Amino acid sequence: MKLADALLSGRTENLDLLRVVLAVCVIVSHAWPLALGPGTSEPLEHLTGRSLGGWAVLMFFFLSGLLITASAERRTSKEFWRARIRRIFPGLGVALFVTLVLALISGATPFAEEAAFWYFRAITLVSIEHQIPGAFAANPYPGVVNGPLWSLFHEVLAYGCCVALVSLGALQRGSHILGLTAVISAANLWTDVMPSRLATFLPLLFAFSLGMAAFRLQTRLKLRSDLGITSALAVFFLPGMLAVLALSYAVLSLTLVTRPVRTTADYSYGFYIYGWPVAQFIVHLQPGVGPVALAALSLVLTLPFAMVSWHLVERPTMTFRKAMVAS
Repeated sequence: MKLADALLSGRTENLDLLRVVLAVCVIVSHAWPLALGPGTSEPLEHLTGRSLGGWAVLMFFFLSGLLITASAERRTSKEFWRARIRRIFPGLGVALFVTLVLALISGATPFAEEAAFWYFRAITLVSIEHQIPGAFAANPYPGVVNGPLWSLFHEVLAYGCCVALVSLGALQRGSHILGLTAVISAANLWTDVMPSRLATFLPLLFAFSLGMAAFRLQTRLKLRSDLGITSALAVFFLPGMLAVLALSYAVLSLTLVTRPVRTTADYSYGFYIYGWPVAQFIVHLQPGVGPVALAALSLVLTLPFAMVSWHLVERPTMTFRKAMVAS
């Protein structure tokens, strides 16, 4: 099956389910350092050199590259950014408020100005990990109130790169995007001597560029479950960017060659933006909880937040514009 055929056959909803799985992987992975402290090895870290959560974030960026390129090509720049803003910021704004409330209950003691400054920095994506004085102070991982949200800054930056490339016509040919991906891959060899934010962004941009390449080559890219399984296993043996390439093909093939899955909700974003503060609050209430138990409790207790976020914030915000246009 070609990728183009899979995308036309209604299997894109399978990608929504995949995003939920990836968000679950992030929550499970973070249970180890949240339960045992910073620096604790997370699942898969010893075997692959990257944690389960790290792989999940890269696959989020790969899927974004695939889907965002399609969005950027069919919309004007203004329409594109309006859609992205509606998708990201309403849910984030509420999640930050909930995060602040949980931090205050845990014993945080910020002045009103400090809390407002933290919220402003976070909602503008300047520094979402900015610590709140006294938050979760007795936890093994004190201070950081919503760690995973660091990736949103890089996600929006990748969107900007994509829109710029589309505007310049740089993605019209497969050879162009493959050349760009090769350059980004080579740049990852020198991340040790780069500023920290750039060094963090480049691996994510590489995964994102693989998604852009997959979109551009969709009429040629064959998806096979046997090759997908082989590629997934190869991640344990391949180095660096080759492992990212192998896993990207694996998740795409294994997700889209299966029967279409019908979904009525997408809880992935809710899981992602609430998983950390919920887990921190669980550790606050149950000191000494182990990582396995914390992972299970976090998934169960984050689900209601994700459901409320989708049904009361995310979906209404995204459908409001459609309703206005239709009227």
